[in-house]
Amino acid sequence: MAGFAEPEQVAARHELGAELRQLREQAGLSGQGLADLLGWSQSKVSRIEQAKTLPSLDDVGTALAALGASDSTSARLLELAAVATSGSWRNSTGVGLTRRQQDFVALEGSAVEICHYNPVLLPGYMQTEDYARSVIRMAGAANEERAVEYRMARRSTMLREDGPQYRVTLPEAVLRWRPVPVDQMAEQLRKLAEYATLPNVELRIISLDREQSSFMQHPLMVFRYTSPDTLRALVETTTQDHHITEAAPTEQLLRNFEQLTSSALSLDDSLALLRKAIDAFAGAS
Repeated sequence: MAGFAEPEQVAARHELGAELRQLREQAGLSGQGLADLLGWSQSKVSRIEQAKTLPSLDDVGTALAALGASDSTSARLLELAAVATSGSWRNSTGVGLTRRQQDFVALEGSAVEICHYNPVLLPGYMQTEDYARSVIRMAGAANEERAVEYRMARRSTMLREDGPQYRVTLPEAVLRWRPVPVDQMAEQLRKLAEYATLPNVELRIISLDREQSSFMQHPLMVFRYTSPDTLRALVETTTQDHHITEAAPTEQLLRNFEQLTSSALSLDDSLALLRKAIDAFAGAS
């Protein structure tokens, strides 16, 4: 699966952007101020700091010199830039489904914690091949086989011994929405129940019987990274993924996730509800 960013490249890109922003703020410069100093556009500064574009090594060196970075800091950040630029990175906004799956593999693989809410579908990394193939076909993937391959690759990240901590919150309706025959849906939910017992997975279900105090219309993922300790968020729509790196909106999205999760069933009750859905589909097959 060559051709997309490796997890360490994604992590390096995020760390590089965060550290360049910190250096700029320590220098008392606004984004526009640094842009003026370097002869860049303000949007270029913003996109580098938010890890939405890959700066060249020359750009990083020029920015470090303008910001008065020490020799040790410059050497460290240039090394980060070398890691970040050692492969290509594709922003999923406005591109095909397979390319979006590539970005998911990289983003998830470099995180230490993933908070995931989806109001419609089961998470891609928890999907069986039959379920994944059906929803990928519905989405109109240009290369169905490659899209399925990347979705299965996302599952391998969850199953790693050192995989991220997954906190998954789903409305009960997700368990009932059926894109495959009932026997395949029963098997899909059995796999979901199996994954829910993994030590790095916490699955919570929002019961239809409970009054709710919060909602989100689109799938939400919040990624936590340790290098540096930072959050990144992604709000997914049918055609575009919105990558959010600024602290305030990312923290707000995490609070939204926590509010949704607070109204969900306990881990044990969620698993019990899931098993009821399995029995219902198994009995109908």
